[in-house]
Amino acid sequence: MKDIKVLTIQDYSSFGQCSLSVALPIISAMGIETISLPVALLSTHTSGFEGYTFVDLKDNVIPAVEQYKKLGLNFDYIYLGYLGSSAVVKAVEEVCKLYPNAKLIVDPAMAEDGQFYDGITTDFAQSIATLCQKSYIALPNLTEACLLSEVEYSRIQTKESILNICKKLTQTGIKRFVVTGIRMKDGMRLAYCDDNEVKFIETQEVKGDFLGSGDVFASSFVGALANGLNISQSLDIAVKYTQKTVEVTSQDKSHWYGLKFEKTIPYLLELLKQLKNC
Repeated sequence: MKDIKVLTIQDYSSFGQCSLSVALPIISAMGIETISLPVALLSTHTSGFEGYTFVDLKDNVIPAVEQYKKLGLNFDYIYLGYLGSSAVVKAVEEVCKLYPNAKLIVDPAMAEDGQFYDGITTDFAQSIATLCQKSYIALPNLTEACLLSEVEYSRIQTKESILNICKKLTQTGIKRFVVTGIRMKDGMRLAYCDDNEVKFIETQEVKGDFLGSGDVFASSFVGALANGLNISQSLDIAVKYTQKTVEVTSQDKSHWYGLKFEKTIPYLLELLKQLKNC
């Protein structure tokens, strides 16, 4: 049986449970060979920490992938997380040209709660939009979906406003996507759009800010897809696993900097086993 390979390209924060430090262990634990290519190396992530170190590795991206190509490595999926600059996006575009048959999954990590992350510019937003248009599926949160669709952000949404965002995203050329973190008056939702058909999935809200929840969601979703599950099944796993991990993390108020995903990996593997046996 052919081993599925996932190449994931994003930054690596040594401490803080986000980006590559989440993607590599989660996807690997799900039985998928995961090749991680960092675009930057940080001592910690940048949310709430001061004095962190940063090493720019963008110039290594293309030479590394050219070596993979010479070695005869092929990737079934390319999963993109936080890239941070238009220069990195350009490098990643070259990577995609080298592997045109890989399914591209883009988490356009650039904003949250109506605001860009520090250091992110409108130029970056435009460049990441191009990658989303080329993707097999994109995974924006609500703020990112508003930026990509050029719709004004509002913290509280209605079904009609989300349908409008989805319509505009489709019109930009993004053919398949999941919008996470949608807050409505009666609870939380995510919206999955495929070929102009939009489905809403209810999610649970746990009070508080949980850094890295998007990375846990995206990584478990990619791992499920790579295991041969369809998008609906993969979303089911990603939603349940992220919610369980948020609940476990919320019990430890001192653990503010990321999610305790390691504690809930047995639960993730049980979810995967159940769906693969269906």
